[in-house]
Parts: sequence; C-alpha cells; structure tokens
Amino acid sequence: MVDYYRESYVKRTLGTSAGSLLHIAFMECGHHITGRLYYHIQLAVNNCLMLEGHSTGIADTIADQQAYDTIRSTIGKAKLEVNKVIERAHRDSLDPSSGNSLRQTFENMVIGLLNSARDNTGSSAQRSLSDFNQFKAMVVSGAKGLSINISQVIACVGQQNVEGKRIPFGFVENSYLQGLTTVEFYFHVMGGRESLIDTAVKTAETGYIQRRLIKAMKSVMVKYDGTARNQIEQLIQFTYGEDGLAGENVEFQSIISKFLTDDVIRDLYTNESLQLLDDEWKQLNNDRLNLRQIFPTGDTSKIVLPCNLERLIYNAKKNFSISNLSPMQVTQGLQKLTQRLIIVKGDDRLSHEAQHNATMLMNILLRSSLSSRQVPEIHRLTEEAFNWLCGEIETRFQQAQVQAGEMIGALAAQSLGEPATQMTLNTFHYAGVSAKNLTLGVRRLKEIINVSKKPKTSSLTVYLTGQATNNAEQCKQVSCRLEHCTLRKVTANTTIYYDPDPQETVISEDQEWVNTYYEMLDQDIMNISQWLLRIELDRKRMADKILSMEQISEKICQGFGGCLNVIFNDDNAEKLVLRIGTVDQTKSSMTDESEDTTRMDDDTFLRCLESSMLSDLTLQGIEAISKVYMVNPKADESKKRIQTSENGEIERIADWMLETDETSLKKVLSTKDVDSCRTFTNDVVEIFDVLGIEIVRKAIEREMNHVISFDGSYVNYRHLALLCDVMTTKGHLMAITRHGINRQDVGPIMRCSFEETVDGLMEAVAHAEQDPLKGISENILLGQLAKIGTGSFDLLLDVEKCSSAMELPMNFA
Repeated sequence: MVDYYRESYVKRTLGTSAGSLLHIAFMECGHHITGRLYYHIQLAVNNCLMLEGHSTGIADTIADQQAYDTIRSTIGKAKLEVNKVIERAHRDSLDPSSGNSLRQTFENMVIGLLNSARDNTGSSAQRSLSDFNQFKAMVVSGAKGLSINISQVIACVGQQNVEGKRIPFGFVENSYLQGLTTVEFYFHVMGGRESLIDTAVKTAETGYIQRRLIKAMKSVMVKYDGTARNQIEQLIQFTYGEDGLAGENVEFQSIISKFLTDDVIRDLYTNESLQLLDDEWKQLNNDRLNLRQIFPTGDTSKIVLPCNLERLIYNAKKNFSISNLSPMQVTQGLQKLTQRLIIVKGDDRLSHEAQHNATMLMNILLRSSLSSRQVPEIHRLTEEAFNWLCGEIETRFQQAQVQAGEMIGALAAQSLGEPATQMTLNTFHYAGVSAKNLTLGVRRLKEIINVSKKPKTSSLTVYLTGQATNNAEQCKQVSCRLEHCTLRKVTANTTIYYDPDPQETVISEDQEWVNTYYEMLDQDIMNISQWLLRIELDRKRMADKILSMEQISEKICQGFGGCLNVIFNDDNAEKLVLRIGTVDQTKSSMTDESEDTTRMDDDTFLRCLESSMLSDLTLQGIEAISKVYMVNPKADESKKRIQTSENGEIERIADWMLETDETSLKKVLSTKDVDSCRTFTNDVVEIFDVLGIEIVRKAIEREMNHVISFDGSYVNYRHLALLCDVMTTKGHLMAITRHGINRQDVGPIMRCSFEETVDGLMEAVAHAEQDPLKGISENILLGQLAKIGTGSFDLLLDVEKCSSAMELPMNFA
C-alpha cells in the first residue's frame, strides 16, 4: 500500500477520461462499489485540505533570474527575426508559399515566429518553477488552469488576434505579473472582448441546437426485436449502432500491435501441420483483409468493443496457476465461443449477414489475442483458466447488449449536444499551407444539421490519378482545368483606339506584327470597323494559367461568332496583344446609303463588348470553382494515400492533391486525371444531388465527426450514426429544424409542442385529426406514463388463477 500513497493522482487517472480509475472500477466492480470508493477518496481529499490547506499567491508566480534572462533573450531574437522578414517584404525578396498571396505568406511567417516565441518563453518559465509550486500543482493535477496560463502570468502574454487575424503591433511582450503598457492593454482588451461575446452567443446557439436534436430524436428507442424505431414504428436502424451493444459497456481496445503484418501473422500461427491450424491461419489472413477495409489508415488502437481482454487475461493469470495448454484445445474452444456470441438471431440470409457484421470486430479481437500461439506460449493459461476466460467473455458480452426500452434517441442527442457546448463559436483554421479558411465549431455544426443549401465555405478535396499524383507540373495542369479563369484575370490593360487603316495602324509598337499578319493571311480588311479594342495581357498570369494567345483568340471567336475580327501577336513577343474589331457584315449587302437607326456606334459597342468580355468570357475551368490550391500533404498524415507493401506493412504516400473554394462535384468527377472514387466535397446537399442518400448518410457522419474531433472531443459512432439515420431514413434529407421535425408523420400534439404551436393546432382542428398518443410529448402533456424504458411493457393478470388465490392475513398491529 505504501507505493500507492507515493503515486500522484491527477485528473487523468481519477477523472472522467477513458481508462481512468473510475472507468475501470465501474466496468469491473459495478456502480455501487465505485460510488463507495469515490466517497472515501473525497473524504481523504477533504481531510487533507482541512489539515494542509491549499493557497496560491504572488510568490508562486515569480521565476528565477535565469528564467527571466532566457525570456528576454528569446523575445529579443523573435523581434529580430520578424524585422528581417519585414525587411525582406519591403525589398520584394519574399517568395509566396504554395496557394498563398505575398501578404498571406508574410502574415503566416510573422505569426509563426511570434507564437514560437510565446511557447518557448512559457516552457522555460514552467521549467523554472519547482514541483512544490502551488500554481504549477493546480495545472499539473488538472484542478484548474492550463500551462498557457502559467506562460502568460510569468513570461509573455503573446500575440493578440481578432477574427483569427493578427493585430498589427499587438504582440504583448510583457507578462501579467510585470503589467501591460497602455498600447498593449488596448490591444489585449480588443482580443478579450471578442472571446467574451463569443462565449455569450455560443451558449444560446448550442442550447438551441441541443433542444432541436432532442426534439427530433427523443422518441427513438430499442424495441424487443432489437431494432431501433420511433413512435410511429418507423424503422431507423436494424441493429442499434450496427453492433447491438450499449455505449456504457464498451471501451477502447487495440487489436494486436504492428497491424498484423506478415511476420505477426506467422508468429500467431503454429507450424504443426493440422487441418484445424491451417483453417486458423486462413481465418487470420481473412481477418487482416477485413481490418484493412474497415480501417484503411491502419490505426486499430481506438476500436470500441466490450469485454476488456487485457484485464480479463490478467485476472485469469492471477487467479489460476500458470501452465501450458495444447493449441488444439485453444482453437476449438475459441471457435465454440465465437459461435455463442449472438446479437441477431435468425436463420435467414439477412440475419446471418447482420450477425456477421455485428460481431466481426469482436471475433477478430478474440482470434488475434487468443490464438493457438498466444494462449499457451505468451499467456501460459491452464485449461481451467482458459475455460473460465471464455465463460467470462460470453457473460460480459451478453451483459453488454443494449436493453429493450432504452431511449437511445435522447441519449444520442445529449451525447452530441454536450461536446457542442465545449466548442468555440468561430474556429479559425488555415488548412495546411493554403489560405483556405474552413468554417468549424458551432457554425459548421449548425450548417450540417440545418442541411444548409449554401455552406459558408464549401470546398472540394480532389484526389488525382496517374502521373499527376507525383508530378507537380501535371498537377498544375489539372488545377488549371478546374479553376475558373475569365479574360479579366489575365488582362493587364485595355484601350479603345480610332484606327481607320489597320495596315497603317496608329499604334506604332503594333505596326510590324500587324503588317506581317495581314500579309500572311491575305484577308479582306474593307469591312473591318475603324474602331479597335486593344487588350494587353499579363505574361506572368498567362504562364501561371498555362494559356496561349491562340486559345484565347479561339474562345473569343467561339463566344461571339463571325461578327468580330481578332488578331494577336506571337506568344514569345515582348508584349502579348489582342486587337479586336467588329466586322460590318451589312456593308457588302447594302447598295444604297440608307442608315439603320437601331445600330449602335462602333466605339459604344466596343465599350459594352469590353466590359462583358472581361467579366463573362470563360477561358478555362469550371464556373463554380473560384480558386484551386495545390497541396502536397507531407506533414498531414490524414491526407496521405494508404497502400500495403509486399511484406504486408502499411505505407503512407504523400501524393499531390487539390483543394478548392466553392464546389461543383459532378463536373469535377468527370474531369480527366481526377480520382472519382476518393474525391469528395463538404457540401452535403450537393453529395445528395449527385451521389444519392446512402452516400450522403456517410458524408454527414464524416463531417460531424470532423467538427467534433477537431477540438479534441470524442463521440461514440453509435450516437453519430443514429442522428445520420434519423436525418436520412425517409430517403431525403430531413433538417433538424421546424421544417424537418414538424413535417414528420406524427400526431398533432407532438407537432404543436415544437415552435409552430398555433399553426399545428389550427391545422389539426381544421382537418379533424386524431392523435394515437404514442409519443413522449403527448403522454407528458396528458400526465400519463409514456411507453418508454420500464413502461414499455404491460402486465397481464391471470383471472382464473386469482379464483384459487389464498388470502394472506394482514397484521398491521
């Protein structure tokens, strides 16, 4: 016991995190014993605080002289580095990073230098504090505060931001202990005000989101046939969470390390040439294939399954003597065990498939952890211990199944609403190296559950095929084929001239190439207008968009037909010039000099032509896509392509890929060199229009998971899946708003209990609607017991048995 007292117990070990003392005590001993344990822990803590006390003061915020010297020198170096970057920007020697403008590159460099200065000064300040420092003790134990609070109090407050952008001159180099200057305080208040208002607005928004989620999902419950249905018996899920297990009875487990490479498979397998062991070998190979399909990234450390095998095996070793067991007994025992783990009963093909899918991961975990090699050689269990282990696994697996009557809809809504309250209202996040600002946090969550037709920052992630994956030039060509480019984007300047004789042009710098052009073509110039639109193009932008003069000329001729005469000089000329004149097609046909009064003057026409051509003439790309960024995900592991090497190991390859502003999924999927299997958009409505309901269900789950996991929160898959199924179960997207919830086929009392009270009641009265009182709102409104939980069944009285009942004497004295 002495060793236990020497350990330091912090929030991570005693708190609500997965794998903490609380969690393991609950899973192993039940709620009653865990409650008593925490009562005694609290008693000990209270006594400790009563005797020792805990107070922190100014003395705890003072570091040693060496730490202060380090802080000053670090900030001084950061200032020098920033000044060098400013100087490079002034001299125009700063190269823009991929997908960024010069200004954005400069900002990113400055922010990077200042943030690293704050972090470095903070870490040196923390190192200087002793382990007995009360301020540090609060942070380390998890009682209150973060390490950034120590940094800001002792070392340096850091850069102030508003709306995710740096305030110029807003770097606060003083600490709270030293005190801020007037200018520093002014900028600090600007940053502080934003976070205060953010918190106030966020509270209202997340509260309303949670109310809507509860209202949409509260009637979904597990029925006696194991399905999840709502109050009108509409099928939401065949098996709850696709595995039929309750969320409180599962925990993170990892399927054998090194992700089952060929060497690991060989280690699991014994070399005795027996048919049974050959079958085990084949099964382990199949398990590996299935795992790679379910978890293509190779991360099998966060699989949620019941019956923690590690603890069960430890208990088996502790309670039974260690000895050897024959591989045959292990394999046969394991086969019988996996057959007894039943979620979906039934002998038809669909039931067999549902049962296989529900127990697939559990069976893979058992076969890899309790293989015929592992049990005798590594765990060294006796036959008695192995039988006990199998019996314990079966019992716990049956206990882990969800109970009929469980209100899984309300549970899912709470599980999604709680992390939403922890999110920030506006999360400003620059994706990788590009300047693409993605909407995250509460705003994005609202967009998803409202099924917003126009998301604030819709974006496509485009994966490539062939040479474009590892060749930057070919990747650039694909990006040019996607990014919308108008004539205005490549134009340097435009001018309208009066030029009566094209062969003797008034523009001296064009004289030489114009004469050459007309000599070579031998063209009739009599019907060309005397007014001329001259467009000078920007060579750098033309090269960036991979455009030639001929391509632009062809596009103009296609757009305006034969009524324009377009001539252009060579792509290698000093200036790239287009000369556009109107062709008077009526001159040759008109014999007399009668004027057409409806005709516009040539110069006026050219002015209108100039404005419409610059804005509306598409040279290349897809109109909806305004910008495309090239991304090489060397740093971002999640965007790398996964492939399996020859020896069975997982390899991550950084291929070139594209990210866009705005989306046009259908057109992009049909573009050459685009991988139509992996390319996706974050606009769920567009996915529904292009790919259908089944894909959009997965897309909503993916987007919700991305928003929730971005700030480190976690929601079990079964809760997310239930929301996705509620939104898509009718074959169209149901928004979690009054337009979606109140359009369901439910009774009038349920409809009038959410937002449209008077409208719902008036409509019900006008159509003489009836309400079967199946839902929760209806029963609460009428003061009845709802058909949920333990009220989801009735008791029948056997009247015949009552006649032979004996009257018991009731002695109240």
